Amino acid sequence: MDPVREQLLKNMGFSDKAISILDQNLNIGKLENPSVSAQHQGACGDILFLFLKIDREIIREARFEYIGCAGLQVCASAVTEMIKGLTLEKAQQIEAQDIIRYLESIPQRKYECAEISRDTLRKAINTWRHPTLQVL
Repeated sequence: MDPVREQLLKNMGFSDKAISILDQNLNIGKLENPSVSAQHQGACGDILFLFLKIDREIIREARFEYIGCAGLQVCASAVTEMIKGLTLEKAQQIEAQDIIRYLESIPQRKYECAEISRDTLRKAINTWRHPTLQVL
């Protein structure tokens, strides 16, 4: 990562772990033949697209695309890492604060990004469980 960008992110309040995750671009990209996908737009206008592969109620793979800021990118990367190998039941219990704790620190003004990630995950799980219902 460019040292100037890294320092700016540190100055904003991103932890070293969050910066490392940003630098790695973890789990960015579409997933071929996902079991389910969902999207959610936050009040800020950022949009998250989440793709999951599910087998026997266990999340085997998770990837995402997004339109938004570094905060959304790092929160979506975190949630996709956190849910791999979890049952749908356990994944649905993840809260925004769990994502923030996983990242160790993000700026408070980016907490909405953790909420967008949580909400998109819940939409995907609800769509998987109720495929005939359109989840808004």
